[in-house]
Amino acid sequence: MGTLVDGTRRFAVDLHALRSGLGIGEFAPSGQVASGLPDLLRAREHGYRRIDAHTLLHLLNFEVMQPYSLDLSRPDLVCIQAIVAGSYTRWIGARMDLVPPQVLQISNVAASTSDTQAGRRLRGLLIVCEREHLLSHYRLDLASVPQAYRPIFLSREGSPEVLQLPLSATGIGLVDQMLACKYPEPLRGIFLGVKTVEFICDMVAQLHRPQRPAAPRALSGHAKRRAVEAAAEIYRREIADPPSIEQLALRVGLNRNELTAGFRQAHGLTPHAYAHMHRMERARELLGEGTLSISEVARRVGYEGYSSFARAYHGHFGHPPAQRGPAEAQPGE
Repeated sequence: MGTLVDGTRRFAVDLHALRSGLGIGEFAPSGQVASGLPDLLRAREHGYRRIDAHTLLHLLNFEVMQPYSLDLSRPDLVCIQAIVAGSYTRWIGARMDLVPPQVLQISNVAASTSDTQAGRRLRGLLIVCEREHLLSHYRLDLASVPQAYRPIFLSREGSPEVLQLPLSATGIGLVDQMLACKYPEPLRGIFLGVKTVEFICDMVAQLHRPQRPAAPRALSGHAKRRAVEAAAEIYRREIADPPSIEQLALRVGLNRNELTAGFRQAHGLTPHAYAHMHRMERARELLGEGTLSISEVARRVGYEGYSSFARAYHGHFGHPPAQRGPAEAQPGE
C-alpha cells in the first residue's frame, strides 16, 4: 500500500528486478508492482510491459486522484520519457526537474523520485532500456551527442544531467498510437513492441541530427506546430472515425483554442473542416477505383448511411457521388 509521508503515499519500484521477473511480452499491472497505487489513479490500464530481453514499456494515460511519490531504482538503465500532455516533478538526489509536455527526456541515474499532484492528467510513455543494448543494437553515434550528456550512454553510473530534446511529430504520433491501441492480447503486445522499437529509432535518428537540447519551458511555437502536425496525421489515419476536437486536443497536448489556431495557421482551415476535406478526398479516391459501392465508400470514410454521405459529398464537390467502375447498385435500384 506504500508508505504515508506528510500526507502523500510513497511507492517504490525496482526496474531491474521488474524486468528480470517478467517474460518477454508479459505485462505486470501496477497493483502487482506497487500495491495500492491503482487506487490513486483513474486509468483503464496502468503497469509495465517487457518488450524484449532489454526493454520495458510503461504507458501513461491516467488522471491522478490523490498525490503520490514513486521511487525508482534504475541503475545502468536509460530512461526515455515522453509526455504529450500533463507534467510532474522528478528528483535526482537534491535536484528537482520538471518533466514537461512536448519534450523528450533521456536520463541514466541509479535512482530517482517522481512526485505527481492530484488533478493532473498525464498522457505519454516511459521506455526503459539497458544502456549497452541501446548503444550496440541501435548503433547510437555518440559523436552526435553533446559532450556534457555522453555519460548517460557511456557510464554505468550515468549522469545527473538530463538530455532534453523536442518531442517530434513522429514521436507524438507514436505515443498516440500506443495509447489508442485496442487490440486484445497477444496482438496488443506485438503492436506495442513494434511501436516501442519505432519510437527508439526515431529518438536515435533525432540524436544523430545536429540540434540544441530543448529547454524546459512553456510550449514554444515549434512545439505547437509539431503537435498540430501530429493532430493532422491522426485525422488522416482515423478517417473512418475521427476524434472530436476536444479529444484530439487532449491527445496532442494542446487546448482547443491552440489546436484551432494552429490548424488555421498551418492549413487555413479549422480542425473540423480539415478532417471533412480529407474524408471527402478519400471518398473521391475510393469511388474512382470503382471497386466499392457508394454505401461501402460511405462507411469507409465514417458515414453510417448513404443519404448523409451523399449530402456531404454534394456539398463539398457540387455534385452527387458517382462510381467510375463496376460495383453494386445504389440503394433503391
